Amino acid sequence: MKIGIEFDWQRPRFDINRDRVRLCDELGYDVAFCAEKGGSDAISPLGFILGFAKRIGVGTRIAQNVARTPTTLAMTYQTMKQMCPDREIIAGVGSSNPMFTEQWHGTPWTPAYWRMRDYVTVMRKYFNGELVEIDGRAITIPYHPAGEAPKHPALYPVLETDPNIPIIFGGGTELMLTLAAEIGDGLMPNGGWWPGARAFYQPIIDKGFAKRTIPSLTGAQDFPIWAHVDVIVSDDVKAAMREFKVYTAKWTGFHVGKGGHHELMTFRGWGREADRVHELYQAGRILEAEDAVPDDYIDQCWLVGPIDRVVERWRKYWVDDGCNLIVRTDNWPGAKSAGNEVYEPLMRALRE
Repeated sequence: MKIGIEFDWQRPRFDINRDRVRLCDELGYDVAFCAEKGGSDAISPLGFILGFAKRIGVGTRIAQNVARTPTTLAMTYQTMKQMCPDREIIAGVGSSNPMFTEQWHGTPWTPAYWRMRDYVTVMRKYFNGELVEIDGRAITIPYHPAGEAPKHPALYPVLETDPNIPIIFGGGTELMLTLAAEIGDGLMPNGGWWPGARAFYQPIIDKGFAKRTIPSLTGAQDFPIWAHVDVIVSDDVKAAMREFKVYTAKWTGFHVGKGGHHELMTFRGWGREADRVHELYQAGRILEAEDAVPDDYIDQCWLVGPIDRVVERWRKYWVDDGCNLIVRTDNWPGAKSAGNEVYEPLMRALRE
C-alpha cells in the first residue's frame, strides 16, 4: 500500500504547509496531491512542492477535463516529469457536471463517458510520443467541423515523452468506473473508500478489464486505486464525529433533489438513513438532520478520535484493504484548522 497526503483546495486563501510536506517527505510518504474546482488550481502547487521537497511524488486528484484541452494537460505532466525525472508523477483526471462546466468554464457540456474516452486517448498518444490526432465523439484533433476535412495536419509532441506516467481517473458511476479499468492506469473513486470496499469495486474493475487492450498492467489485481480518508484528531470522539455529521447533513439535505452526499450515502449502503436526513434538512430541522446521521456511518467512512484510536482503526480496517490511501486533514468544507503540533504525531504514527 502506498500512502499520500492532499492539500486543501476549498479555501479562499491557498497555502502549502511546507513543514508538513517536508515531514511526509522524510517519513517516506509517496505522493502529495492537489485538486481543483472553482478556486485554486490543481497543477501549480505541484511544481512548488517538487521545487523544495526531496523525494515525494506529486499528483492531481483530480484535474478537471473540462478546464483544459487534453494536449495542454498532457504537456503539463510531461514538463513536470522532465524537470523531476526521478519523481512519481500521477495524472489524476476527472470530469465535472453540466452546470459547473457551463457556468464556470463557459464551454458546452459533452457526455462525460465519451469526453473521458477521447481525452485519455489523446493524453496516451502524447505520452507515447505518437501523432496526436483523434476524430472522436467529443474531441477532434486537428479540429474540423463535422463532414469537413481538417485544414491543418496533425502534430507530434516536441518533448521527448515518458509513456510511464499513469493516467488515473475519477469515476462515480458504474459506467465510468468500468471505463477507468478499460482505458486507465488506475482509479480514484468518487464514491470514496470504506473498510471492505474492494469487494464492491472489484467486480466492476473486472468488467472493465475484460475489455482492456492496453498492455500497461498485468492483471486486474494490479489495477491501483487511490482513495482518500479524512481524519480528525481529537480527545472528544463525539465532538469530532459532530463535525462530519454537520458536513454530511448539509450536503445530504441541501439539494432539493436527492443529489450530492445523498447519492454517496446510498452508494455506501445507507440509503434509508440518507432519506431521513434529507427529509429533516429540507423541513428546516437542521440539528435533527445532523443527529440523524448515524455514528456508525461516520466511524465507517472517517477516522476520528485520539491518535491511538485513529491509528488502531487505520491498521485494523484500512491498511492493506486493497487501495492506496490519501490522508486528508483540515481538507473539506467547514473543516476546523489544526496545526502541525496536532498532525505531526499522527503523520508519524500512520507511517510506522
